[in-house]
Amino acid sequence: MAHKYAHILVAVDGSDGAEVALNKAIESVKHSQGATLDILRVLDLNSLEYGGAGIALDGERIYKIEQANEDYMLKLKERLLKDNEIEHDALRVHLRFGNPKIVILDFQKEYQNDLIIVGSTGKNFIERLVVGSVASYIIRNANCDVLMARTAVNKSK
Repeated sequence: MAHKYAHILVAVDGSDGAEVALNKAIESVKHSQGATLDILRVLDLNSLEYGGAGIALDGERIYKIEQANEDYMLKLKERLLKDNEIEHDALRVHLRFGNPKIVILDFQKEYQNDLIIVGSTGKNFIERLVVGSVASYIIRNANCDVLMARTAVNKSK
């Protein structure tokens, strides 16, 4: 018996894996009457430093980054509503600051999502060893179902 998910969460970061996860989430909402989709973008300020030189961002720069990402998320919502047969209230976009691993799990608890769809990692092997994959962390620690959406490249390996 197939489970019907009512509140789906997908995090987007601009990677190919996140795009695949977003498309999978859109299809899931389109085929589940009454389902909602939360699209979350998490800005990790620790990774947003000037040229990787360890120079902290000032308040004005952080504000500009926030505004640009907020604008991106609103345009993404408009595009998704226009291109898909989804009701306006079924799609919500969110912007948060912090460590994506922690923020995604906290968000899921707060909004009581019953499914998280994650994209396969965009990091190489060394980056995964040093930083760790957000997707693998979510899979190991979420208190709801998690679906890993794979890119076409990952499927062939």
